[in-house]
Amino acid sequence: MSFLNWPVEEVLPSRRIQQQRRRVVLDLLDKFGRAFPEITYELLWESATINAQAWRLGSARYVRVYGGLVRHRAITKYGLTLMLAHETGHHLGGPPHDPAMPWMTWQGQADYWAASIAMPRIWGPRACTATLRAAREIVELHRMLVSRFEDDEPGLSPDCRYCILRSGALGQDMPSCALEAFALISHDSRLSEE
Repeated sequence: MSFLNWPVEEVLPSRRIQQQRRRVVLDLLDKFGRAFPEITYELLWESATINAQAWRLGSARYVRVYGGLVRHRAITKYGLTLMLAHETGHHLGGPPHDPAMPWMTWQGQADYWAASIAMPRIWGPRACTATLRAAREIVELHRMLVSRFEDDEPGLSPDCRYCILRSGALGQDMPSCALEAFALISHDSRLSEE
């Protein structure tokens, strides 16, 4: 059992691969820190948790990535970049906001912002290719772990998230599946408040 029922890694890669992965993520955290200085980026290398998260402490904004995600065989530097971009998007992605946590940009908008704003800042002219590759990695990871995840965003399927990321990378509008999913969770949130 892990914190918040997040999945954890079951097998560690070789020491060489671990060292390589650690260098990659530290380089990415440095790039993100320079691109988005209003966010503090953290690596919990020793943690076996397969996740990343955005969180706040007062007005301070943080993005944390866990070692289990960094070391996962399905994720490359492209997927790690997109995960960090997505978590940054929870802070900087703008509306719509999550109905349950109004300080935080909603999941789908965080994806769209990550693909359309953050990935180009990190990858420059290679952003579209990097984002599309990363999106495939994220969807594959989700499929591998789906039975171990708590339902992160009930109305937003992995296929819809791929469409959002693809639309953001290609400069297209938010796809209808995302608009429908947000309308549904907004409606459900209003009902639970009544």
